[in-house]
Amino acid sequence: MDIIHWDNLIKDKEWNEGSAVTIGVFDGVHRGHRALIDKITASPYRSVAVTFKISPRQFFHKDSYQGDIISLERKLELFAESGLDSCILIDFSDNFSKISGRDFIERLSRAVNMRRIVVGADFHCGYRNDTDAAAIKRLAEGSGITANIVTPVMEGGLPVSSSRIRHALASGEYILAAALLGRSIDCL
Repeated sequence: MDIIHWDNLIKDKEWNEGSAVTIGVFDGVHRGHRALIDKITASPYRSVAVTFKISPRQFFHKDSYQGDIISLERKLELFAESGLDSCILIDFSDNFSKISGRDFIERLSRAVNMRRIVVGADFHCGYRNDTDAAAIKRLAEGSGITANIVTPVMEGGLPVSSSRIRHALASGEYILAAALLGRSIDCL
């Protein structure tokens, strides 16, 4: 799996090969995240996950941030194991935080020759979260890009989420945490 830094990506010339892209923090690379990754790795395009060196939540809420479920190194290992072709790493910063969601998606689309984008139903990005999954779908389809919005993966009647995993780990519910992750917690 190639690891490409955002700043280098937008400086380099555009890819000729088409790509299928998913975007997220991917903390834990849990079952919900893998549903997104599976959709892009199954496509005929170069599969690309876009993520962050540090969580935007950590950037904005240093004092109350509960920490990552897994390290960046482990996240990249899990990405590689899932069959992703490339990972674009964004070094979240004050400057990056001011980019509108539309501008971010347009820059990304041009840089990687995006043919498909896959996001979760609760996805949002951009300055003050100005762009949600529905807006990304409209933007993508207006540009001839296939957009898939993936419904949440459910476990026990509730969506699988990183915050739910954090809560399960903090309260000692290791069996639930493993079920949400889709792997043993020894493999965090």
